[in-house]
Amino acid sequence: MNCLSLNIRGVGEDEKVNWVRRLKVHHRVTFVGLQDTQISDYSSINVNGCWDSIEFDFDGVGSNGRSAGLISIWDTRYKKKLWEELIRIKNEKSGMWVVFGDFNAVRYPSEKCNLKFCPTSAFAFNKFIQEADLKEFNMGGERFTFMSRADPKLSKLDRFLVCSSYLNSFPFSAMTAHPRELSDHSPITLQSAVTDFGPIPFKLFNSWLLREGFDQIVNDAWNRFMGFGTPNAYLATKLRFLKNSIKKWRKEESQKEMKELSDIKFLVKDLEKLAEVRPLTALEVSNWNRGIKKISQLERWKAMDLKQKARIKWTVNGDENTKRNYLHGLTINGRWTTEVNLNKEEVLRLYEKKFSEDHVSRPKLINPLFKMISMMDAIRIESPFSLEEVKAAIERKT
Repeated sequence: MNCLSLNIRGVGEDEKVNWVRRLKVHHRVTFVGLQDTQISDYSSINVNGCWDSIEFDFDGVGSNGRSAGLISIWDTRYKKKLWEELIRIKNEKSGMWVVFGDFNAVRYPSEKCNLKFCPTSAFAFNKFIQEADLKEFNMGGERFTFMSRADPKLSKLDRFLVCSSYLNSFPFSAMTAHPRELSDHSPITLQSAVTDFGPIPFKLFNSWLLREGFDQIVNDAWNRFMGFGTPNAYLATKLRFLKNSIKKWRKEESQKEMKELSDIKFLVKDLEKLAEVRPLTALEVSNWNRGIKKISQLERWKAMDLKQKARIKWTVNGDENTKRNYLHGLTINGRWTTEVNLNKEEVLRLYEKKFSEDHVSRPKLINPLFKMISMMDAIRIESPFSLEEVKAAIERKT
């Protein structure tokens, strides 16, 4: 579900109706909320011009002369699906709130407002926000949503406020402020759909390299694969086959290790209880030592996995605001874009520039007085790491 909110400053002009339609189509909006329509009879608004199909419905509130006025338009094809989702969230989370629009008139009364009423309204609205535990999304796109016509003052007046139930149900939602064209307010959108940036990277834990059978499962899967197609498609399919084989092996091994760890702990515990009654035999002492060593090994592997997982999680998330650190869009050439392919190309260009070599040819230091290593040592330095060297390095690191 994608929502559009816009203080349109009058919707009677054809240019503004077409503007709403363009925004609706471009951002794949299923719900539009327009404020300050400045039309007393909202049913006379050209809603057909604001929509690109006949599957819609609307409701609204007429303006008081040339002031205020609201209208909401939604896609009827999504009504049942949206309603079922809201009912599910309400049953699980005890209700859901999504509040949006220009809150300036409520919080800061203008000269047109009744001064005896507006402060009470602002207090009641602030109290409602606090009691409903409403949160605001980080905004992408434009930095400000309002530019005064009287003076070049910029403000952030238009917002989407949602409760924790919405955040839990749509954790990767994105709020974006778009360029002001025909109004002094920016259109803002709330996208609840997750942008697909491709498959999630496969995590390979270092401790798996120390497990018995890992080398064999990799070799068997790599040599057993049979496929066809272009070289890049063949390689991608082969790597996917290898990944699935490793995941299947790890799932089976994890179950075996849990059972083995449980059995060994029971054995060690029984031997320790027996030692309280009588001295242990040489075989029982040997079994106890092997059990302690195996428990230590399994627990060490588990600690390595947790340590690496925590390090990956911190690298990806950075802090506790996991759901708000998702890449929703980038500013490319001065314009905010959420196009997946363009964002990927921009990220690739950024890192290519970051890691590119400015000086293609570096100066060489040649002097017969410099100490030099032998040819065999030079070959050994440039040779690939052996499996034993990799395992030894991992063990030293952990």
